[in-house]
Amino acid sequence: MGESEEPKLQLSDLPDELLVMIFDKLDVLGLKEASMVCSRWAGLAFSGRRMDRVLLKVDYTLHEPADYDKTFLESTRKYRHLQYAYNTEEMGLSFFLNLLKKFKTSIQTLKIWPNFFITLYQLQQILLELPDLQHLSVQSRICYDFEMRNDPQEPFPVRSKLQSLLLDTEIGLQCDGFDIRVVAPNLTCLDMDCDSQQALDVYKHFSHQLTSVGVFFKTDDFFLGFCELAFPLLEILDFYCDEQQMFDPTAVRIICGFFRNLTKLRRLTLRSNVSKEVVQSIASHCPELVYLSLKTDLLEENSLQSIGQLSNLQTLSLDGWMSDNIFHGCQPIPALGSVRLDCTKLSDPLVLYCHLGNVAPRLWDLVIIEADIDDGILQFITDEGLKNVSHLPILRDLQLGYMNISGESLTSFLSSTIHYISMLRCDRQLDVTSCHRVSEDGIARLRAVMPSCCIEDRLLTE
Repeated sequence: MGESEEPKLQLSDLPDELLVMIFDKLDVLGLKEASMVCSRWAGLAFSGRRMDRVLLKVDYTLHEPADYDKTFLESTRKYRHLQYAYNTEEMGLSFFLNLLKKFKTSIQTLKIWPNFFITLYQLQQILLELPDLQHLSVQSRICYDFEMRNDPQEPFPVRSKLQSLLLDTEIGLQCDGFDIRVVAPNLTCLDMDCDSQQALDVYKHFSHQLTSVGVFFKTDDFFLGFCELAFPLLEILDFYCDEQQMFDPTAVRIICGFFRNLTKLRRLTLRSNVSKEVVQSIASHCPELVYLSLKTDLLEENSLQSIGQLSNLQTLSLDGWMSDNIFHGCQPIPALGSVRLDCTKLSDPLVLYCHLGNVAPRLWDLVIIEADIDDGILQFITDEGLKNVSHLPILRDLQLGYMNISGESLTSFLSSTIHYISMLRCDRQLDVTSCHRVSEDGIARLRAVMPSCCIEDRLLTE
């Protein structure tokens, strides 16, 4: 009689420690699917550090408040990140406060997304239930409760653990009783408009401790006052202002001085037409930059020549109609591996191609969206471009969007270098539905030429 076979080990037989290691590798959708296998897996999938990847959306515009009570009040999960949306004056506050009481010891992030406004009283009641809140985003105007405007207001609770605050506008700062400097004394990240003296005072108060700033100037009144502040610890800056300020000689001098003091800056998004002098100041005085995004329409020849000084720059994003020669004379940046070009006006793609090759010899990721050309863009890696392939020797990922590209032209891609090509449409799906001249035959021929390339080929069938 033969020996009985050893029973095969099942995935469910693995100890919790190994299952947790597997679950750590899954995305949120994978965790959701794993949690449906059994109650044990559900408990492990949505627990511990994996909950940092979960955002609970409580949306009273889509569901009745009582539905959330029924679903979540018996939950054993420790949600850490919560988004709250409503569109009525009543806002279901009592129901929402019940949810907060349930998760008050675990919630670290709260995004409030009302349709119109939130009153001081409502915001106060919410914060009272969140003693350990670290990140708060209020995507609405903060205002008085009109029925209680003349009544004494109870003080807001102090939230010493609150590190990050985003306000849709600075208007709430003008309400008595809401003083960010008292409510959140230890802020390190602040994102709001700066169009009032109250807002400027808040930025001045926190300037010595902020590591991340997002600031939007709708008017010119407080722009230069902000630029005269010093942010010695600042690492992340999203800066959006009136373009006229960037070309006034006095303003340019003050702006250059502002960037001269940001020596620790690592990520910069500058959403305004800027002068060449401002770019030079950034390149000369922000040596730690690893990410630079410029949204501007006035970059001319040699405008980016100075960014060759940014030896640590890894990602460069340019948005706006710009000249082919913006990189002319720029020194190589060995760390630069990813370049994104939006709304690029290219009279001769090979000019930009050659300059990119010089500036980013280690470029591996290139995204071109809504270029002012069609098939000509393929010269980057086809036909004439073959003569200059050494300029981009390790390019692997190419994304094209909002361009008409023929299947015939696609078959000229270099099979030896490009390993991933995608074409994006407005919904950001990886397909070719925006490229109406791409045919199934063209995709088939492309696959024959590039057998190792992953090609998203969901064609428009309407």
